[in-house]
Amino acid sequence: METPMPGTLEKSATRLALGDLTLTALSDGYLDIPAAYFSNVTPAEQEAVNPSTRFGANTWLIETGTRKILVDAGSGHFLRERFPASGALTWQAPEKAEERAAVTDIIITHMHADHIGGLSLNGSSLFPNAVIHVQATEWNFWTDAALLSAVPEDKRPMVHLIQALAKPVGNQLRLHRGDADLGNGITLLSAPGHTPGHQAVHLSAGAEEMILLADVVVSDALQFANPEVRYALDSDPALAVQTRKTLFDRLSADRIPFAATHLSTDRFGYLETRGNGFAFAEV
Repeated sequence: METPMPGTLEKSATRLALGDLTLTALSDGYLDIPAAYFSNVTPAEQEAVNPSTRFGANTWLIETGTRKILVDAGSGHFLRERFPASGALTWQAPEKAEERAAVTDIIITHMHADHIGGLSLNGSSLFPNAVIHVQATEWNFWTDAALLSAVPEDKRPMVHLIQALAKPVGNQLRLHRGDADLGNGITLLSAPGHTPGHQAVHLSAGAEEMILLADVVVSDALQFANPEVRYALDSDPALAVQTRKTLFDRLSADRIPFAATHLSTDRFGYLETRGNGFAFAEV
């Protein structure tokens, strides 16, 4: 007998109620990531990622009744030259000032520009009333003044952008070290590998639960069937694989619904075992 999806799910499967929490998926557009960014793949697997494959750019809004909590802030306009369909949330738009002011918390799963590009603009925070939750390991790594000269030259523009986006929100931070309880059934889960301080988000209400994986998985076309597939932007590829396999096993064994940033859908779903790997089953 299948375990029912927790809470009340709308037909779009992009909004659900979990106890007193309401979770809504917010698409920031999509990215076209080259197939060459993935390694440890067979030729047949490589064909699953082609120029027409779209990688999502999902963020989420958690509402508790008294709090409005964003999980990641999208890319703003900063990646549009390379990814024209990114930045769909347009948090920087003047007409969204009231929405931005109502946000009480922002959970930053990690500090790549497609997750923090919407945090600030022209040296000012776009969410002045929000407490920003980041792993201390993540913040300290990316904001280290020595990092810019330490990375290869082709990575310096990325580091420069991340540091410029992060600087205006430094006084809004709440740094965490490992798993952390944010109240209202919201828990940060340390999930390193993609970046040094990458984190996932666990939501719970009684026996019901949900996990937002962020970039634990980047390609649903490749990494569900073969969690060993590696991604070029993982800071520690071996650890990223270990984290992915651990969370995939948990999701599958306990039939926990989940979502992830770069799935080709913004819908929630389950992970089912399929041969030696897994498959995504939309609700």
